[in-house]
Amino acid sequence: MSEENSGTKQRILAAAREVFAERGVAGATVREISAKAGANQAAVHYHFGSKEKLLMAVLAELLLTDEEQYPVNIGLGEGATTRDRLLAYIRSILYRLVGTGDPQGEKLCKLFAHELFDPSENFDGLMERFIRPQHSLLLGIMRELLPADTPERTVHLCTAGVFGQCLFFDNMREVIRRICPEIALDRLGVEFAAKFIFEFALAGIERMGERQDV
Repeated sequence: MSEENSGTKQRILAAAREVFAERGVAGATVREISAKAGANQAAVHYHFGSKEKLLMAVLAELLLTDEEQYPVNIGLGEGATTRDRLLAYIRSILYRLVGTGDPQGEKLCKLFAHELFDPSENFDGLMERFIRPQHSLLLGIMRELLPADTPERTVHLCTAGVFGQCLFFDNMREVIRRICPEIALDRLGVEFAAKFIFEFALAGIERMGERQDV
């Protein structure tokens, strides 16, 4: 890709971030995005194919930035144990959910959350590039923590339990603030919440390791 084309593509991405954050998916138009980017509409289709695929590119950029800023091995040094890796993983997810306080980023995160609950036809790209590898990593940690003969279904359930607790603090944040505001993630702090989820998960993993009927 030429330097000029690369510059055009980056301008379109920057404009798309702004427009999608401000107007949402339904309200955003290729016309407005291209005008803001100083490009013609054909350039949007040339580089991304459609408005919907452009949204996926914007969300991919968001997820990649999160991964780089809060890697799943956050804070780990040499000799880290499997338990250390589990705690680091939980901390990483929670820090991503809290975000940096950037209003545009928070609005884009809501668009990503919508994709999680109601995936569009282009969502599989994000699934394979970001979500499945992250899930596989946690699944591997669970396999190491559970006895070797643990049924695969139990391994998946334990993995889902950790994910679910992390996502609860984000997806239910407004409900939490109304029912028990003192356990809202912004009140607890990531480190406290991560330690709680970690200890709760270890207790559950230990119990599940004793059972063969789950």
